[in-house]
Amino acid sequence: MKRALALLCCLLLAGCAAPEQPAAPAPTEEVGVPSPLPRAPEHPYEPLRVYFDGLLTDRGYLRNGLAYLAPETLCRYYKLESRCDFDAESFTLSLPGLTVQGQRGQPWLSAEGRCLYAPEGWLEADGRLYLPYDAIERLFGLRIALSEGRADVGSTGCTLLKGGEDYYTRTTQADDLFWLTHIIYSEAQHEPLEGQIAVGNVVLNRVRDERFPATISAVVLDREHTIQFTPVGTGEVTAEPDEQSRVAAFLCLEGYNTAGESLFFVNPERGDASWFQSDLTEVCRIGNHVFYQ
Repeated sequence: MKRALALLCCLLLAGCAAPEQPAAPAPTEEVGVPSPLPRAPEHPYEPLRVYFDGLLTDRGYLRNGLAYLAPETLCRYYKLESRCDFDAESFTLSLPGLTVQGQRGQPWLSAEGRCLYAPEGWLEADGRLYLPYDAIERLFGLRIALSEGRADVGSTGCTLLKGGEDYYTRTTQADDLFWLTHIIYSEAQHEPLEGQIAVGNVVLNRVRDERFPATISAVVLDREHTIQFTPVGTGEVTAEPDEQSRVAAFLCLEGYNTAGESLFFVNPERGDASWFQSDLTEVCRIGNHVFYQ
């Protein structure tokens, strides 16, 4: 009887399922210091690591070989109050005593009455505004060293750009500003902004060259050997410049240069270019003009 009871207990125990063991916890990823870089969005821009005083601080971008940085990061680093409003067509960046604005498709930025050349425009990525590095340099008074895949922001403090609605009339002789804007418009009103800047560069290059007169107005009106600019002879030089021609003149005065050391230019379809081709060195071609030194 005892043997039968023991056998029955063994059978009952064998039929019972073993209690389910709790699953082992899944291994968790090690938590480290959060990366200072924002999450990379989906777009074709190449990432650019941005260093401040040798420390990796932010991510910028490369588009068509041009570096872009976020002004937001510089404001945070230098403890500057800022506000940025932008949409698909425009942006307004407000800094202490400085308002910067840009329009989509417009190859320049306005900064408290001053102009900054931005032929590739600005960009928006991951919900932030990015400006060309050379515009950042001018706006914040910085030097940015570029190398492959990285940008190093100088360790000195920043100095925001100073301007004013009358900036160019305060810093340039009235007759020089008048003739520079007028010769750009009359010579290159149908050219792209790059070509208009180049015409202004020729005038300023002549001012700096001892073989030509020493002021803008004197260069434009120069008749020592012959009339130097066709619109001066035809009277077209007095036509009222449009906004872009004035902007081109302002950009020349800011030091932007698209024509190198050129001292001459010609539209081969409108004038005899044989002398230019035989006696001068071609520098570049922009729009309908060929520039020479």
